[in-house]
Amino acid sequence: MKKTFLICLFVIFILSVAVLSATADPIKVGINPDTKPFKYYDENGEFSGIDADVIKALAEELDLEIEFVEMKFEDIFESVASCEVDAAISALSKNENRSELVAFTDPYLMGQLSAFIRLKNDDYKDISDEDIDVIGSKIGTTAEIAGRDLAQKYNLAQKHYENYADLFAALENDEIDAALSDEFLAKEFVDSYADIMTVGQIISHEPYAIAVCPDNVELVQKLNEGLAALQLSGKLEEILLNNLMK
Repeated sequence: MKKTFLICLFVIFILSVAVLSATADPIKVGINPDTKPFKYYDENGEFSGIDADVIKALAEELDLEIEFVEMKFEDIFESVASCEVDAAISALSKNENRSELVAFTDPYLMGQLSAFIRLKNDDYKDISDEDIDVIGSKIGTTAEIAGRDLAQKYNLAQKHYENYADLFAALENDEIDAALSDEFLAKEFVDSYADIMTVGQIISHEPYAIAVCPDNVELVQKLNEGLAALQLSGKLEEILLNNLMK
């Protein structure tokens, strides 16, 4: 009887250790650190910006351990859809097409997609201006999709770039006549070049959210609870303001 009791205790101990190990696994979060103020490397080589701060604050709020996985932007949705990573945060616009691939949390910020030109061309009134022949966008973004529609509508050529630095350098070097980008994401380059401005009306408003493995409904619910708590406490607004004012 005593031997049987000890065996049972041993089995319970092993199972407890297994459960603790499983729950201790870090949440793998995909990120593409290529531009301020959302996601970039700081002077210490750490992920910084709105996205990094939001996910770190969520981890603290929900008592989760996270592990950043750096990847190309165009690989993010495939990695989340296949659950190679548990989630991803990289200024990801939540829309109907993407929602068919991954699950999304509630939005943490509303962005706006616009067209950018150089000041010397301030006589341009809109993306449909007859002097605009070539537009550019970052690969894999909603700007690229919007660019395809605009290119077809106004008979424009379209160029694609792997990151925002290359996109805005192309605009500055007159390789393209207009760049399509979210206004928050363009802030770093508008500040750097000083001769870049928006043109015409906002193309679209886009909610930014965290993409989550579609099989992990529990994680979506947890993150939504965390976002609600951060919003209620004012922490979310603090993160956004701190990064946008830099």
